[in-house]
Amino acid sequence: MMNLSTLVALLLSALTIPDGIPDFSKVGYRYSDVPIPEYETVRSVAPPADGSDATALIQSAIDGFKGKGALLLEKGIWNVSGTIRIAKSDFVLRGEGDSTVLVATGESKRPLVCLGPESVRVLGKKKASIVGDYIPVGVDSLIVSGKNPFRAGDEVFVAWIPSDSWVIGLGMDNIPPRKDGLPVRPWNPEEFQKRWERTVVAVEGQVVYLENPLVMPLDARYGEYYIQSYTYENRITDSGIERIRMVSEYASEEDEFHATTAVNVYAAEHCWVRNVVAEHFSFCCVDMLDGAKNITVDSCSYLTPKARTIGSRKYGFYIDKGQLCLVSNCLGNGTRHAFSTAQCTCGPNVFMDCMETDGKGDCGPHMRWASGVLYDNVSTDAMLRVQDRSNLGPSHGWAGVTHVFWNCTAKRLVCQSPQITGKNYCIGCVGLKHRGNFAGRPDGEWISHGTHVEPCSLFRKQLDDRRNAGKKALPRKLTNKR
Repeated sequence: MMNLSTLVALLLSALTIPDGIPDFSKVGYRYSDVPIPEYETVRSVAPPADGSDATALIQSAIDGFKGKGALLLEKGIWNVSGTIRIAKSDFVLRGEGDSTVLVATGESKRPLVCLGPESVRVLGKKKASIVGDYIPVGVDSLIVSGKNPFRAGDEVFVAWIPSDSWVIGLGMDNIPPRKDGLPVRPWNPEEFQKRWERTVVAVEGQVVYLENPLVMPLDARYGEYYIQSYTYENRITDSGIERIRMVSEYASEEDEFHATTAVNVYAAEHCWVRNVVAEHFSFCCVDMLDGAKNITVDSCSYLTPKARTIGSRKYGFYIDKGQLCLVSNCLGNGTRHAFSTAQCTCGPNVFMDCMETDGKGDCGPHMRWASGVLYDNVSTDAMLRVQDRSNLGPSHGWAGVTHVFWNCTAKRLVCQSPQITGKNYCIGCVGLKHRGNFAGRPDGEWISHGTHVEPCSLFRKQLDDRRNAGKKALPRKLTNKR
Protein backbone atom coordinates (compact mmCIF):
# COMPACT_ATOMS: atom_id res chain seq x y z
CA MET A 1 0.00 0.00 0.00
CA MET A 2 1.36 3.39 -0.98
CA ASN A 3 1.52 6.08 1.72
CA LEU A 4 0.62 9.31 -0.04
CA SER A 5 1.23 11.31 3.11
CA THR A 6 1.32 14.80 1.65
CA LEU A 7 -1.70 14.25 -0.56
CA VAL A 8 -3.78 12.63 2.14
CA ALA A 9 -2.81 15.25 4.72
CA LEU A 10 -4.13 17.92 2.38
CA LEU A 11 -7.20 15.83 1.66
CA LEU A 12 -8.04 15.22 5.31
CA SER A 13 -7.55 18.91 6.09
CA ALA A 14 -10.33 19.53 3.59
CA LEU A 15 -12.71 17.74 5.93
CA THR A 16 -13.06 20.96 7.92
CA ILE A 17 -13.11 23.25 4.89
CA PRO A 18 -16.48 24.23 3.38
CA ASP A 19 -17.45 22.10 0.37
CA GLY A 20 -14.88 19.40 1.15
CA ILE A 21 -15.63 15.86 2.26
CA PRO A 22 -17.99 15.92 5.27
CA ASP A 23 -17.61 14.01 8.53
CA PHE A 24 -19.24 10.59 8.08
CA SER A 25 -18.34 9.26 11.53
CA LYS A 26 -21.53 10.18 13.40
CA VAL A 27 -23.69 7.35 12.09
CA GLY A 28 -24.99 4.06 13.41
CA TYR A 29 -26.02 3.12 16.93
CA ARG A 30 -25.35 6.04 19.30
CA TYR A 31 -23.26 7.71 16.59
CA SER A 32 -20.68 4.88 16.90
CA ASP A 33 -19.52 6.41 20.20
CA VAL A 34 -20.34 3.30 22.25
CA PRO A 35 -20.56 -0.43 21.48
CA ILE A 36 -23.91 -2.07 20.84
CA PRO A 37 -25.07 -3.34 24.25
CA GLU A 38 -25.27 -7.00 25.21
CA TYR A 39 -28.69 -7.44 26.79
CA GLU A 40 -29.27 -10.16 29.34
CA THR A 41 -31.53 -12.98 28.19
CA VAL A 42 -34.69 -12.59 30.27
CA ARG A 43 -36.88 -15.25 28.68
CA SER A 44 -36.41 -18.27 26.39
CA VAL A 45 -38.95 -19.88 24.09
CA ALA A 46 -38.68 -23.27 22.34
CA PRO A 47 -40.00 -23.90 18.83
CA PRO A 48 -43.12 -26.05 18.39
CA ALA A 49 -42.04 -29.69 18.56
CA ASP A 50 -44.47 -30.68 15.80
CA GLY A 51 -43.21 -28.02 13.34
CA SER A 52 -46.50 -26.12 13.37
CA ASP A 53 -46.72 -22.43 12.59
CA ALA A 54 -44.94 -20.34 15.23
CA THR A 55 -46.05 -16.84 14.20
CA ALA A 56 -48.50 -16.39 17.07
CA LEU A 57 -46.14 -18.00 19.59
CA ILE A 58 -43.30 -15.60 18.80
CA GLN A 59 -45.54 -12.54 18.59
CA SER A 60 -47.21 -13.36 21.90
CA ALA A 61 -43.83 -13.73 23.59
CA ILE A 62 -42.71 -10.35 22.22
CA ASP A 63 -45.94 -8.56 23.15
CA GLY A 64 -45.90 -10.01 26.66
CA PHE A 65 -42.25 -9.22 27.30
CA LYS A 66 -41.76 -6.87 30.24
CA GLY A 67 -38.84 -4.61 31.01
CA LYS A 68 -35.45 -4.43 29.33
CA GLY A 69 -33.64 -7.45 27.93
CA ALA A 70 -33.52 -10.19 25.31
CA LEU A 71 -36.04 -12.82 24.26
CA LEU A 72 -34.15 -15.95 23.17
CA LEU A 73 -35.57 -18.10 20.40
CA GLU A 74 -34.00 -21.45 21.16
CA LYS A 75 -32.35 -23.56 18.50
CA GLY A 76 -34.59 -25.37 16.10
CA ILE A 77 -36.87 -24.70 13.13
CA TRP A 78 -39.43 -21.92 13.52
CA ASN A 79 -42.01 -21.91 10.73
CA VAL A 80 -43.50 -18.44 10.32
CA SER A 81 -46.41 -17.86 7.95
CA GLY A 82 -46.83 -14.17 8.80
CA THR A 83 -44.71 -11.22 9.90
CA ILE A 84 -43.13 -10.79 13.33
CA ARG A 85 -43.40 -7.21 14.61
CA ILE A 86 -41.21 -5.54 17.23
CA ALA A 87 -42.63 -2.22 18.42
CA LYS A 88 -40.99 -1.74 21.81
CA SER A 89 -37.79 -0.12 23.05
CA ASP A 90 -34.99 -1.76 25.05
CA PHE A 91 -35.75 -5.16 23.55
CA VAL A 92 -33.70 -7.73 21.63
CA LEU A 93 -34.97 -10.67 19.62
CA ARG A 94 -32.10 -13.14 19.81
CA GLY A 95 -31.35 -16.60 18.47
CA GLU A 96 -28.63 -19.17 18.93
CA GLY A 97 -26.88 -18.37 15.68
CA ASP A 98 -27.30 -20.73 12.73
CA SER A 99 -29.09 -23.18 15.03
CA THR A 100 -32.10 -20.86 15.30
CA VAL A 101 -33.78 -20.91 11.88
CA LEU A 102 -36.81 -18.77 11.10
CA VAL A 103 -38.48 -20.09 7.94
CA ALA A 104 -40.79 -17.74 6.07
CA THR A 105 -43.40 -20.18 4.81
CA GLY A 106 -46.10 -19.80 2.20
CA GLU A 107 -46.49 -17.76 -0.97
CA SER A 108 -47.14 -14.26 0.39
CA LYS A 109 -44.83 -11.34 -0.42
CA ARG A 110 -43.91 -9.83 2.92
CA PRO A 111 -41.09 -9.01 5.34
CA LEU A 112 -40.37 -11.74 7.86
CA VAL A 113 -39.57 -9.35 10.74
CA CYS A 114 -40.35 -5.66 11.22
CA LEU A 115 -38.28 -3.60 13.65
CA GLY A 116 -40.18 -0.48 14.71
CA PRO A 117 -43.77 0.47 13.93
CA GLU A 118 -44.82 1.92 10.60
CA SER A 119 -45.14 5.61 11.35
CA VAL A 120 -44.91 9.01 9.70
CA ARG A 121 -42.95 12.14 10.50
CA VAL A 122 -45.09 14.74 12.28
CA LEU A 123 -44.15 18.36 11.60
CA GLY A 124 -43.44 20.50 14.64
CA LYS A 125 -44.31 24.12 15.32
CA LYS A 126 -40.73 25.39 15.48
CA LYS A 127 -39.60 26.65 12.09
CA ALA A 128 -37.09 29.21 10.83
CA SER A 129 -35.54 30.22 7.53
CA ILE A 130 -31.79 29.76 7.09
CA VAL A 131 -29.77 32.90 6.41
CA GLY A 132 -27.32 32.84 3.50
CA ASP A 133 -27.34 32.52 -0.27
CA TYR A 134 -25.02 29.52 -0.20
CA ILE A 135 -24.48 26.92 2.55
CA PRO A 136 -21.53 24.61 1.79
CA VAL A 137 -21.10 20.90 2.44
CA GLY A 138 -19.64 20.17 5.86
CA VAL A 139 -21.35 22.99 7.74
CA ASP A 140 -22.77 21.92 11.10
CA SER A 141 -23.92 25.36 12.31
CA LEU A 142 -26.64 27.41 10.65
CA ILE A 143 -27.79 31.00 11.13
CA VAL A 144 -31.56 31.40 11.27
CA SER A 145 -33.59 34.52 10.63
CA GLY A 146 -35.62 36.24 13.33
CA LYS A 147 -35.92 34.98 16.87
CA ASN A 148 -34.31 31.58 17.28
CA PRO A 149 -37.05 29.13 18.38
CA PHE A 150 -34.77 26.13 18.82
CA ARG A 151 -33.18 24.70 21.95
CA ALA A 152 -30.54 22.05 22.60
CA GLY A 153 -32.04 18.60 22.26
CA ASP A 154 -34.62 19.55 19.64
CA GLU A 155 -35.13 17.04 16.85
CA VAL A 156 -35.17 19.01 13.62
CA PHE A 157 -34.75 18.56 9.91
CA VAL A 158 -33.00 20.79 7.41
CA ALA A 159 -35.36 21.08 4.46
CA TRP A 160 -34.40 21.71 0.83
CA ILE A 161 -37.17 22.73 -1.59
CA PRO A 162 -35.68 22.72 -5.11
CA SER A 163 -36.88 24.87 -7.97
CA ASP A 164 -37.28 24.38 -11.72
CA SER A 165 -33.86 26.01 -12.19
CA TRP A 166 -32.26 23.16 -10.23
CA VAL A 167 -33.84 20.55 -12.49
CA ILE A 168 -32.75 22.51 -15.56
CA GLY A 169 -29.21 22.96 -14.24
CA LEU A 170 -28.86 19.21 -13.84
CA GLY A 171 -30.30 18.55 -17.29
CA MET A 172 -33.13 16.52 -15.79
CA ASP A 173 -35.73 18.52 -17.70
CA ASN A 174 -34.49 17.00 -20.95
CA ILE A 175 -33.97 13.27 -20.40
CA PRO A 176 -33.25 11.65 -23.78
CA PRO A 177 -35.60 9.07 -25.35
CA ARG A 178 -35.04 5.39 -24.64
CA LYS A 179 -33.96 3.08 -27.42
CA ASP A 180 -36.77 0.65 -26.54
CA GLY A 181 -39.40 3.35 -26.96
CA LEU A 182 -40.60 3.26 -23.37
CA PRO A 183 -41.60 6.70 -22.04
CA VAL A 184 -39.25 8.96 -20.10
CA ARG A 185 -40.33 11.38 -17.40
CA PRO A 186 -38.56 14.69 -16.73
CA TRP A 187 -37.92 15.42 -13.07
CA ASN A 188 -40.55 17.35 -11.13
CA PRO A 189 -38.86 19.44 -8.38
CA GLU A 190 -41.74 18.72 -5.98
CA GLU A 191 -40.62 15.08 -5.87
CA PHE A 192 -37.09 15.98 -4.74
CA GLN A 193 -37.69 17.86 -1.52
CA LYS A 194 -35.18 16.64 1.05
CA ARG A 195 -35.31 16.62 4.83
CA TRP A 196 -32.07 15.79 6.62
CA GLU A 197 -32.86 14.80 10.21
CA ARG A 198 -30.59 16.35 12.81
CA THR A 199 -30.42 17.03 16.55
CA VAL A 200 -29.72 20.50 17.93
CA VAL A 201 -26.70 20.25 20.25
CA ALA A 202 -26.47 23.95 21.18
CA VAL A 203 -27.77 27.39 20.28
CA GLU A 204 -26.01 30.74 20.45
CA GLY A 205 -28.10 33.74 19.48
CA GLN A 206 -29.29 33.06 15.95
CA VAL A 207 -26.86 30.19 15.44
CA VAL A 208 -28.12 26.60 15.61
CA TYR A 209 -25.45 23.91 16.10
CA LEU A 210 -26.24 20.46 14.73
CA GLU A 211 -24.75 17.08 15.65
CA ASN A 212 -24.14 16.16 11.99
CA PRO A 213 -23.02 18.28 9.03
CA LEU A 214 -24.80 19.09 5.81
CA VAL A 215 -23.96 16.65 3.06
CA MET A 216 -25.18 18.72 0.11
CA PRO A 217 -24.59 22.40 -0.63
CA LEU A 218 -27.69 24.58 -0.37
CA ASP A 219 -27.78 27.21 -3.09
CA ALA A 220 -30.45 29.93 -3.15
CA ARG A 221 -30.25 30.04 -6.94
CA TYR A 222 -31.76 26.58 -7.08
CA GLY A 223 -34.22 26.44 -4.21
CA GLU A 224 -35.12 27.47 -0.68
CA TYR A 225 -34.21 25.95 2.69
CA TYR A 226 -35.25 26.12 6.33
CA ILE A 227 -35.11 24.26 9.66
CA GLN A 228 -38.20 22.73 11.28
CA SER A 229 -38.84 20.56 14.32
CA TYR A 230 -40.45 17.15 13.97
CA THR A 231 -41.42 14.00 15.84
CA TYR A 232 -42.08 10.38 14.94
CA GLU A 233 -45.00 8.87 16.80
CA ASN A 234 -44.02 5.72 18.73
CA ARG A 235 -40.47 5.59 17.33
CA ILE A 236 -38.59 2.94 19.31
CA THR A 237 -35.01 3.08 20.57
CA ASP A 238 -32.30 0.69 21.76
CA SER A 239 -33.79 -2.49 20.29
CA GLY A 240 -32.25 -5.09 18.03
CA ILE A 241 -32.36 -8.40 16.20
CA GLU A 242 -29.37 -10.71 16.43
CA ARG A 243 -27.90 -14.18 15.91
CA ILE A 244 -30.69 -15.66 13.78
CA ARG A 245 -30.75 -17.47 10.44
CA MET A 246 -33.74 -16.48 8.31
CA VAL A 247 -34.77 -18.53 5.28
CA SER A 248 -37.57 -18.03 2.79
CA GLU A 249 -39.36 -20.92 1.15
CA TYR A 250 -39.47 -20.78 -2.64
CA ALA A 251 -40.74 -22.91 -5.52
CA SER A 252 -38.15 -22.21 -8.24
CA GLU A 253 -35.09 -20.11 -9.04
CA GLU A 254 -37.27 -17.26 -10.36
CA ASP A 255 -40.17 -17.69 -7.97
CA GLU A 256 -41.38 -14.38 -6.56
CA PHE A 257 -44.40 -15.46 -4.56
CA HIS A 258 -42.58 -15.76 -1.28
CA ALA A 259 -41.09 -13.55 1.42
CA THR A 260 -39.33 -10.44 0.13
CA THR A 261 -37.21 -9.18 3.02
CA ALA A 262 -35.74 -10.69 6.16
CA VAL A 263 -35.91 -7.46 8.22
CA ASN A 264 -37.69 -4.19 7.53
CA VAL A 265 -36.66 -1.30 9.78
CA TYR A 266 -39.32 1.39 10.17
CA ALA A 267 -39.65 4.00 12.95
CA ALA A 268 -36.60 2.92 14.95
CA GLU A 269 -33.71 5.02 16.23
CA HIS A 270 -30.41 3.83 17.73
CA CYS A 271 -31.28 0.21 16.97
CA TRP A 272 -29.39 -2.64 15.32
CA VAL A 273 -29.46 -5.83 13.28
CA ARG A 274 -26.38 -8.04 13.63
CA ASN A 275 -25.25 -11.58 12.90
CA VAL A 276 -28.32 -12.30 10.80
CA VAL A 277 -28.13 -14.57 7.76
CA ALA A 278 -30.91 -14.20 5.17
CA GLU A 279 -31.32 -16.83 2.45
CA HIS A 280 -33.53 -16.89 -0.63
CA PHE A 281 -35.53 -13.70 0.07
CA SER A 282 -36.44 -11.99 -3.20
CA PHE A 283 -35.60 -8.40 -2.20
CA CYS A 284 -33.05 -7.98 0.57
CA CYS A 285 -31.67 -8.85 3.99
CA VAL A 286 -32.27 -5.49 5.71
CA ASP A 287 -34.32 -2.60 4.33
CA MET A 288 -33.95 0.68 6.28
CA LEU A 289 -37.07 2.66 5.42
CA ASP A 290 -38.38 6.12 6.23
CA GLY A 291 -38.19 6.56 10.00
CA ALA A 292 -35.08 4.41 10.43
CA LYS A 293 -32.33 6.54 11.99
CA ASN A 294 -28.95 5.69 13.53
CA ILE A 295 -29.30 2.02 12.63
CA THR A 296 -26.28 -0.30 12.69
CA VAL A 297 -26.37 -3.40 10.50
CA ASP A 298 -23.31 -5.50 11.25
CA SER A 299 -21.95 -8.90 10.20
CA CYS A 300 -25.02 -9.92 8.22
CA SER A 301 -25.28 -11.93 4.99
CA TYR A 302 -27.77 -11.99 2.12
CA LEU A 303 -27.37 -15.26 0.22
CA THR A 304 -28.74 -16.84 -2.97
CA PRO A 305 -31.86 -14.73 -3.54
CA LYS A 306 -34.64 -16.40 -5.50
CA ALA A 307 -36.37 -14.12 -7.98
CA ARG A 308 -36.01 -12.81 -11.50
CA THR A 309 -32.92 -10.66 -12.03
CA ILE A 310 -34.81 -7.46 -12.85
CA GLY A 311 -35.86 -4.26 -11.09
CA SER A 312 -36.74 -4.12 -7.38
CA ARG A 313 -35.19 -7.50 -6.65
CA LYS A 314 -31.97 -8.82 -5.06
CA TYR A 315 -30.91 -5.57 -3.36
CA GLY A 316 -29.07 -7.00 -0.37
CA PHE A 317 -28.72 -4.08 2.07
CA TYR A 318 -30.89 -1.13 1.16
CA ILE A 319 -31.00 2.30 2.78
CA ASP A 320 -34.47 3.26 1.61
CA LYS A 321 -34.97 6.74 3.13
CA GLY A 322 -33.17 5.71 6.33
CA GLN A 323 -30.71 8.25 7.74
CA LEU A 324 -27.44 8.11 9.70
CA CYS A 325 -27.20 4.36 9.11
CA LEU A 326 -24.07 2.21 9.20
CA VAL A 327 -23.79 -1.08 7.30
CA SER A 328 -20.54 -2.87 8.18
CA ASN A 329 -18.93 -6.27 7.63
CA CYS A 330 -21.81 -7.49 5.48
CA LEU A 331 -21.90 -9.87 2.52
CA GLY A 332 -24.19 -9.98 -0.51
CA ASN A 333 -24.13 -12.98 -2.84
CA GLY A 334 -25.93 -13.15 -6.19
CA THR A 335 -27.22 -9.60 -5.75
CA ARG A 336 -28.08 -6.88 -8.27
CA HIS A 337 -27.47 -3.93 -5.92
CA ALA A 338 -25.92 -5.36 -2.75
CA PHE A 339 -25.25 -1.98 -1.09
CA SER A 340 -27.45 0.80 -2.38
CA THR A 341 -29.79 3.68 -1.59
CA ALA A 342 -33.22 4.80 -2.78
CA GLN A 343 -34.51 8.06 -4.22
CA CYS A 344 -33.70 11.17 -2.15
CA THR A 345 -32.18 9.18 0.73
CA CYS A 346 -30.63 11.73 3.09
CA GLY A 347 -27.18 11.16 4.58
CA PRO A 348 -24.76 10.77 6.04
CA ASN A 349 -24.94 7.01 5.59
CA VAL A 350 -22.01 4.57 5.46
CA PHE A 351 -21.24 1.17 3.92
CA MET A 352 -17.95 -0.12 5.37
CA ASP A 353 -15.91 -3.32 5.03
CA CYS A 354 -18.61 -4.96 2.91
CA MET A 355 -18.31 -7.46 0.06
CA GLU A 356 -20.45 -8.46 -2.91
CA THR A 357 -19.82 -11.74 -4.75
CA ASP A 358 -21.44 -12.96 -7.96
CA GLY A 359 -22.78 -9.43 -8.47
CA LYS A 360 -25.37 -8.97 -11.21
CA GLY A 361 -25.44 -5.17 -11.40
CA ASP A 362 -23.76 -2.43 -9.39
CA CYS A 363 -23.29 -1.03 -5.91
CA GLY A 364 -23.86 2.66 -5.29
CA PRO A 365 -26.79 5.07 -5.26
CA HIS A 366 -29.43 3.42 -7.38
CA MET A 367 -31.52 6.37 -8.44
CA ARG A 368 -32.53 9.99 -8.02
CA TRP A 369 -30.31 12.11 -5.87
CA ALA A 370 -29.30 10.29 -2.72
CA SER A 371 -26.98 12.55 -0.71
CA GLY A 372 -23.98 11.92 1.50
CA VAL A 373 -22.91 8.27 1.34
CA LEU A 374 -19.47 6.83 2.13
CA TYR A 375 -18.39 3.53 0.59
CA ASP A 376 -15.38 2.63 2.70
CA ASN A 377 -13.42 -0.52 1.75
CA VAL A 378 -16.32 -2.00 -0.18
CA SER A 379 -15.42 -4.82 -2.57
CA THR A 380 -17.49 -6.10 -5.49
CA ASP A 381 -16.82 -8.35 -8.43
CA ALA A 382 -19.26 -6.19 -10.39
CA MET A 383 -19.49 -2.39 -10.65
CA LEU A 384 -19.29 0.47 -8.17
CA ARG A 385 -20.73 3.63 -9.60
CA VAL A 386 -22.30 7.02 -9.02
CA GLN A 387 -23.47 8.59 -12.23
CA ASP A 388 -26.19 10.24 -14.24
CA ARG A 389 -28.43 7.25 -14.92
CA SER A 390 -30.44 9.42 -17.31
CA ASN A 391 -33.24 7.36 -18.90
CA LEU A 392 -32.35 4.08 -17.19
CA GLY A 393 -35.27 2.60 -15.31
CA PRO A 394 -38.16 5.03 -14.90
CA SER A 395 -35.93 8.04 -15.70
CA HIS A 396 -33.55 7.61 -12.76
CA GLY A 397 -31.36 10.59 -13.69
CA TRP A 398 -28.60 11.75 -11.36
CA ALA A 399 -28.17 8.99 -8.78
CA GLY A 400 -26.41 10.90 -6.04
CA VAL A 401 -24.24 13.70 -4.70
CA THR A 402 -21.46 13.85 -2.07
CA HIS A 403 -20.65 10.19 -2.48
CA VAL A 404 -17.18 9.08 -1.47
CA PHE A 405 -15.65 5.81 -2.67
CA TRP A 406 -12.64 5.24 -0.38
CA ASN A 407 -10.20 2.35 -0.91
CA CYS A 408 -12.85 0.30 -2.67
CA THR A 409 -12.26 -2.50 -5.17
CA ALA A 410 -14.50 -3.24 -8.13
CA LYS A 411 -14.38 -4.75 -11.59
CA ARG A 412 -15.40 -1.36 -12.97
CA LEU A 413 -15.59 2.08 -11.38
CA VAL A 414 -17.77 4.99 -12.43
CA CYS A 415 -17.61 8.33 -10.62
CA GLN A 416 -19.26 11.36 -12.16
CA SER A 417 -20.12 14.69 -10.54
CA PRO A 418 -23.33 16.59 -11.22
CA GLN A 419 -23.20 19.86 -13.11
CA ILE A 420 -24.39 21.86 -10.08
CA THR A 421 -24.85 21.51 -6.30
CA GLY A 422 -22.10 19.13 -5.35
CA LYS A 423 -19.37 16.64 -6.21
CA ASN A 424 -18.56 12.94 -5.93
CA TYR A 425 -15.20 11.39 -5.04
CA CYS A 426 -13.26 8.23 -5.93
CA ILE A 427 -10.14 7.97 -3.74
CA GLY A 428 -7.68 5.09 -3.55
CA CYS A 429 -9.96 2.74 -5.45
CA VAL A 430 -8.85 -0.19 -7.59
CA GLY A 431 -10.70 -1.21 -10.74
CA LEU A 432 -11.16 -0.26 -14.38
CA LYS A 433 -12.30 3.34 -14.76
CA HIS A 434 -15.42 3.42 -16.91
CA ARG A 435 -17.13 6.39 -18.52
CA GLY A 436 -20.57 5.29 -17.35
CA ASN A 437 -23.72 4.58 -19.29
CA PHE A 438 -23.87 8.09 -20.71
CA ALA A 439 -20.87 10.04 -21.93
CA GLY A 440 -20.30 13.76 -21.59
CA ARG A 441 -21.06 14.09 -17.88
CA PRO A 442 -18.55 15.87 -15.60
CA ASP A 443 -15.93 13.60 -14.12
CA GLY A 444 -15.85 13.11 -10.37
CA GLU A 445 -12.83 13.86 -8.18
CA TRP A 446 -10.39 10.99 -8.74
CA ILE A 447 -7.36 10.62 -6.45
CA SER A 448 -4.83 7.76 -6.49
CA HIS A 449 -6.82 5.61 -8.90
CA GLY A 450 -5.42 2.08 -8.88
CA THR A 451 -3.54 2.43 -5.58
CA HIS A 452 -5.01 2.32 -2.09
CA VAL A 453 -4.22 5.23 0.24
CA GLU A 454 -3.62 5.77 3.94
CA PRO A 455 -5.53 5.96 6.17
CA CYS A 456 -6.99 2.62 5.23
CA SER A 457 -10.46 3.60 6.48
CA LEU A 458 -11.80 7.14 6.21
CA PHE A 459 -14.63 6.34 8.62
CA ARG A 460 -12.28 5.10 11.33
CA LYS A 461 -9.92 8.04 10.81
CA GLN A 462 -12.76 10.52 11.20
CA LEU A 463 -14.09 8.68 14.24
CA ASP A 464 -10.68 8.63 15.90
CA ASP A 465 -10.11 12.33 15.15
CA ARG A 466 -13.49 13.21 16.61
CA ARG A 467 -12.89 11.22 19.76
CA ASN A 468 -9.47 12.75 20.22
CA ALA A 469 -10.90 16.23 19.77
CA GLY A 470 -13.46 15.66 22.52
CA LYS A 471 -17.14 14.87 22.16
CA LYS A 472 -18.32 18.05 23.84
CA ALA A 473 -16.60 20.50 21.53
CA LEU A 474 -19.02 22.71 19.64
CA PRO A 475 -18.97 22.60 15.85
CA ARG A 476 -17.09 25.41 14.18
CA LYS A 477 -19.27 28.41 13.40
CA LEU A 478 -19.32 29.39 9.75
CA THR A 479 -20.79 32.38 8.00
CA ASN A 480 -23.31 31.30 5.42
CA LYS A 481 -21.98 33.09 2.37
CA ARG A 482 -20.66 32.06 -0.96
